[in-house]
Parts: sequence; structure tokens; C-alpha cells
Amino acid sequence: MWGIETGGLATFALPVFAFVLVPLADMVAGRSPRLPNRDGVQLADWIMRAYVPLALLALAVGVNAADRWNTLEWFGNGLSLGVTAGVGIVVAHELGHRRAAGLRMLSRLMLGTTAYGHFRVEHNRGHHVWVATPYDPATARRNQTYYAFWWQAVSGTLRGAWAQEAARLMKRQLPGWHWRNEVWQNVAITLLLALAARLLGGWSGLGLFALQAVIGFSLLEAVDYIEHYGLMRHRFADGRFERMTAAHSWSANHTVSNWLLFELQRHADHHVRPLVPFSALGDQAESPMLPASYPTMILLALCPPLWYRVMHPRLDRHYEHLATERGMQAV
Repeated sequence: MWGIETGGLATFALPVFAFVLVPLADMVAGRSPRLPNRDGVQLADWIMRAYVPLALLALAVGVNAADRWNTLEWFGNGLSLGVTAGVGIVVAHELGHRRAAGLRMLSRLMLGTTAYGHFRVEHNRGHHVWVATPYDPATARRNQTYYAFWWQAVSGTLRGAWAQEAARLMKRQLPGWHWRNEVWQNVAITLLLALAARLLGGWSGLGLFALQAVIGFSLLEAVDYIEHYGLMRHRFADGRFERMTAAHSWSANHTVSNWLLFELQRHADHHVRPLVPFSALGDQAESPMLPASYPTMILLALCPPLWYRVMHPRLDRHYEHLATERGMQAV
């Protein structure tokens, strides 16, 4: 909110912090031990609960001020609120895995600010089942650019969520278009928030709401791109896929960014133990490790030739290691 009120170059403070200062801090602080870390779970929970109203407040302040900004401030504040929304989806992702109805509602409210409420449905019931297979829209194939993946993930997540909800309602003998379909409910939440933005900030406020939403879910899909790039489960002759293991998710254990992202970067452990709070996640020995933390990897993903140069040798070594292990097990 400091950048919103100050204006000028201060509007870029949050993107600079996220994509410049945090990677530098990771370089200085180094990596965390490859061990489970169960400290601070309760503190992290309270931080995540507090994040939702604080993010909504920042968005409301921005929407209210949007018609007073010049072009530079629009760009800077749009990026900053988009980064805020992107981190908000991290929080929503975690809360969406919880059993408490109140925490799930906070998750849906946070996702509503990015017009991506259907993510929780597809992620929990689709992605965690089909990860690292061609049926998962959130798994990037080798040689697939982030830009091609973006459309695959955005459209596929919506289709998958609708299919999941239609199947659930069918079991209750209700049509897929019924109001109990959670996709419709999430659309309603987003429309109410958009209406609030229009009333509070006029057309400028509504435009800002849309801009930060697109940036927010685009950052989410950049993270999805990074987390499973090129990692596919073997398919047997009978059509079955091998069991999902930690070998099918990239992880990172960079200290500062992991702390700021609630240990999200220990992603392989999340897939192995999806109900464990993020702040209690550790490292799985089978998981390949990213060369840098998510902020740096996101910037690399935006430049496909550079991304391929960095990731493909690591991907090849990972598969060679898996082939060696399988060969030893066969013996």
C-alpha cells in the first residue's frame, strides 16, 4: 500500500522486492537442510489467515485510487497488486487443502479476487490425481513454452473443474448447471467483488481489478509450469500409469523464498503428503532440485531458450538417474 499512496517509482517496490531482492537474499542465505521442518506451523497458519483481509484491503485501496494514476503508476501498481494476488493464491492453495470450512471459505474468497475460484476444485480433485500425465493441464511437457502452457493450464483447469463438479452433482441426481456447482458459486464471488470494485473505483477500479487478477493467476501458472516441467509418469502397456512419487515434482529449498512462500517450493513433499501444512513440509530424496528459487525460475520461464538451456540438462540427468535406479531394482 506504500507504493499506492506514494506513487512514482515506489509503485514498483513489491516486484523489485520479489524478483530482485528475494533471489539475492537466497544467494546470501543459501539453502535449507534437506530435512522436514516442522517449526512455526501455528505462526504460519495465523500469517496466512491474516493475509486474506490484508490483501483485500490493499486491493480496495488500489481500486479506490486507480483513477488518479498516470501510466507509470498504473503499470507499477498493477504489477504490485498482481504479485500480491499471486502470493494470495499460494495462501488460498494451502487453505484450500484444509478441512475446516472457515479456512476453505477464506481460500475461495482469495481466489475470487483473481477470477480463479475453480482452481481449488481442479487442483484438489484433478491435479493431485493426474499430475505428471497427459490428463493433467497443470503439467508442462518437455519443450513446451510457458506461453503455450499458459493457455493449456488456464483453459484446462476450468474444463477440469467443471467436469469434476458435474460428476459430483450427477451422483446426487442434479444437473451440472445446478447452482450447487462450485464453479458457478466461485463465478458469483468474483462478480460480486468486481461489482464492488466498479462501485468503489469506477471503470478504472474495475480495470485494475481485472489486471491484477490476470497477473495473479498468470503467476500461479508460471509456478505450475516450474513445478512439474518435463516430468511424466511412465505408462504401462495396459494403460495404467506408474505410481506418483516425489520424482515427478521439482523442488527448491532456498531459505528466504521458502519462508516467504510458506515452504511451497518443497513441492514434491506436498504431493506425497497433500494434507500436511505447507510450513511442515520437508524434502523428498527422490525429488529433482531446481537450480534457483521460484522468483528466478519464473523470470527464466519467460525466456524459453534460456529456460531450455538451464532445465534440459537437469531433466536428462534426472531421467538417467531414474533409469539407473530402475535397472538396479530389476536386477
